Amino acid sequence: MVEQLSRQATGVAALLEGLVRIPSYSGQEGAAVAWLCAQMRALGYQAGPDGAGNATGTIGAGPREILLLGHIDTVPGAPPVHLADGMLYGRGTVDAKGPLAVFVVAGARARLPQGVRLTVIGAVEEEVMSSRGARFLVEHASPPDAVVIGEPSGWEGVVLGYKGSLSLSYRVTHHVSHSAGPEPTAGELGVAFWNRLSAWCAARNGGNAQGFETVDATLNQINTGSDGLLATCELRAGLRLPPSLAPEAAAAALEALAEDGELALAINAPAFRGDKRSPLVAALLAAIRAEGGSPKLKL
Repeated sequence: MVEQLSRQATGVAALLEGLVRIPSYSGQEGAAVAWLCAQMRALGYQAGPDGAGNATGTIGAGPREILLLGHIDTVPGAPPVHLADGMLYGRGTVDAKGPLAVFVVAGARARLPQGVRLTVIGAVEEEVMSSRGARFLVEHASPPDAVVIGEPSGWEGVVLGYKGSLSLSYRVTHHVSHSAGPEPTAGELGVAFWNRLSAWCAARNGGNAQGFETVDATLNQINTGSDGLLATCELRAGLRLPPSLAPEAAAAALEALAEDGELALAINAPAFRGDKRSPLVAALLAAIRAEGGSPKLKL
C-alpha cells in the first residue's frame, strides 16, 4: 500500500489522506511511520524513526527547540477511507492524524528564527495505556522550550490541561451454587465491586457534575464464565483523575475496594494543567484571532 501512495504529499489534505490510508493500530505503526518519515524528508526535515519507533522529523538548527507532538496510532477498526462533500473519512482522520499532518506541513512552511529548531513527532502507542512513544521522549530526550500537543479540540480551542488516567482489571472467582440459594454469583460479586467503585467516585466528587475536578469511572467490559464448578467474573474499567488526586492515591483507594477478587492496575499519567499566561498560549490565541477565529481556553 505504501508504494501505491504519492511519494511526496506536500499539502495537508494530501498528506493526511496518505497517512489515513495506512492502518496504524497501536503496536502496528511501522508502515505509517516509515511513510511519514519519507514525506518529512521530502519536505526538508531530517527524519527517521527514533528508539521507540516514533516518526521524528527536525527542521532548523539551534539550541532552542519547539516540539509539535502528535500520535500516529489509532484505535482498532477500518471504516472505508473516502472523500465526501469535501470531508475525509477514515480511521484516525481526527484523532489524531489530522493534527499531525498539520504539524508536518506547517513546520515545513514556517520561517524559524535563528537558533531555533522545530521537531515534529508522530508518537506510537498513545491510544493504549503504555504511551510508549511519549514515555520514551520523557526518559531519553532533552526537554524542549515549548510543546504543542495535537489532539482534536476544534481549531479555535487551546487546551490548557488534561486529566490523569489509570486502567484496572478486576477478577473474582467463586464456586458455582444453585440459583435458588443465598450465595452471590461471581457476576454479582463483580457488579458489587463496580458499585463500590462508583460510590467511592460519587462520594469524592461530592455531588458535583462531571468536570475537570471530578473522578470519572468508565466500565469498559464485563464478562462471566464457568466450568461447571467455578465461576468467574472479570471487568475492565478506566478512571480519569483530577489534578488533586495522584494516580498512586487513586490506586490505593481501589485496592481497599477489592474485597473479594484480584485487582490489577496500570497507571498512565497524572493530570496536568498549564498556565494560561504563558507566551505559548498567548501566541496561539493571537494566531487564532488573526485567522478570524474566537479562541477558547479548554480543559
